[in-house]
Amino acid sequence: MGFTIIPICKHCGYKTESISVGGGRMNHLTVCGAPAWNIENNEIEGINLYNYKKTIVIRKKFLYFFNRKVIVEKINDKYVPYYEPRMFIEDKEIGTHNWNNKHYKKRKNFCPKCKSFNLDFIDGGIMFD
Repeated sequence: MGFTIIPICKHCGYKTESISVGGGRMNHLTVCGAPAWNIENNEIEGINLYNYKKTIVIRKKFLYFFNRKVIVEKINDKYVPYYEPRMFIEDKEIGTHNWNNKHYKKRKNFCPKCKSFNLDFIDGGIMFD
């Protein structure tokens, strides 16, 4: 069970389609939706957090004959999720949308169009599987 949110900017009127947050009963192990700012096209999109961070195993040689596995975590630079502190203004009086230890502020989020912190995440409803 997850929920949807609708990003709306009070300053410039920017609005997108509803974005799914979380996953469902049948796909919660493979899908964890979240709103994120796409830096390349300056839009807010829904991303899958399981695909946002990838672990890569690299084999490194040492002492000529031996190999050692090194695990590196790579982050997709194209997206900035809205749970990161630089994407909202910290205000204790603002409520949050919570899912999987990630907190999305309901108000005072970064708007990609007018570059202000006037974006609101309006409740879109609850999704059931």
